[in-house]
Amino acid sequence: MQLGLRLARILTLAIGFAGVSLPASAQVTPYGSGVNPAGSLELTAGSPWIGTSFQLSVRNTAVANPLPGQAFLYLASQPAPGFPAGLVLPGLGLGALGSSGELLLDVLPPNPFLTLGPTLYPGGTSSAANFSLSVPSNPALVGADIFAQGLLLTDNQGLLLGLTNALQITLGAPTAPIPGVTPIPGLAIIQPGTFQMGSNAVGGPPYFSGLEDKPVHPVTISRPFWMGTTEVTQAQFQALMGSNPSEFIGPDRPVERASWFDARAYCNTLMARQSALGSVPPGYQYRLPTEAEWEYACRAGTTTEFNVGSALFCDQARFRYSYHSLSECTGLQLGTVPVGSYPANAWGLYDMHGNVWEWCLDSYSSYPAGAVADPFVTGGPSRVFRGGAWRNESYECRSASRNADGPGLAGNIGIGFRVVLAPILIP
Repeated sequence: MQLGLRLARILTLAIGFAGVSLPASAQVTPYGSGVNPAGSLELTAGSPWIGTSFQLSVRNTAVANPLPGQAFLYLASQPAPGFPAGLVLPGLGLGALGSSGELLLDVLPPNPFLTLGPTLYPGGTSSAANFSLSVPSNPALVGADIFAQGLLLTDNQGLLLGLTNALQITLGAPTAPIPGVTPIPGLAIIQPGTFQMGSNAVGGPPYFSGLEDKPVHPVTISRPFWMGTTEVTQAQFQALMGSNPSEFIGPDRPVERASWFDARAYCNTLMARQSALGSVPPGYQYRLPTEAEWEYACRAGTTTEFNVGSALFCDQARFRYSYHSLSECTGLQLGTVPVGSYPANAWGLYDMHGNVWEWCLDSYSSYPAGAVADPFVTGGPSRVFRGGAWRNESYECRSASRNADGPGLAGNIGIGFRVVLAPILIP
């Protein structure tokens, strides 16, 4: 059963919603007596909005160079009866063997209502065990509290058990850009949030990341937007533009051999039609996504190299060769497949890895070193495309993988695009 469904069912049973005050914003509040190391459990990606995903990370912040091991995450509907004092347990600290840790959650039935793990803890000073949680789009969950605490098990010539700090997570209500405005079918709403853009993966196999992926830096998407759940299909392009430049013909296959100018022309035509119908929210437009919007939506709350985890296999996306299974996925003669042939990511978006590269609105530029909000680069000679294609190897399909070429490039059988309804930007 999917985690989101499990959360929905369990929360509905565990939490009474009658008379609940519904906050507009999600909240994450650390708590504890100070026995457990601060920052050993943190929200590291996404926001706990209903209908979206977020990530919690377990770390051993009390040890300079912790060894590898396993991590668990416990979710409860209420803290321990003695909150905030908790229950101090000798030998359950994240420091030296024999130190004390504090159990901050009620572990008696019906709590904890969900236990996740074991998940590999890589070890090392900056490592973390990551847990992704998807919250269903159920309005009844707005205002509900989830309490979380991690447990780390390390093999250090014996068993060293460690308890993290705890978090109180209040689920928030999503906000539509403009109430009452319905976008064209096939778009998914993407809520604002902050994520880590880029990759520090090694330059060799299996990821082959380069300087263009670095440095990893915090990026905030400050306003919600809608994104096409699939790449623009040949049928959609034909219906709007009256032509089909594609090599691999099929109405449900993605359009390809389209230049950046072709993709913009499609978006502009769509914008004109929808504006005439009065269905475009003020301050928004149909356009290509920015590079930051694209990666944020692709990751869908994940921090791994792919939105499906740290590896990409042939049954997860349309691409040529997997460095993780060391196997050929497709023959070069096979080309694209119909959109949506592989599972969607946590935010309902298909083919963010593989099938065709996707044009972005930005000019190509090196990344900044610090945090930025709503980045958008103009004025350069080339335009970015993302996601990898059917004829590429897995490392080119990473969430952080970047490529670029001139906006007039046409005839490339591996480049298409998808549409967003997002705040107005002029390239």
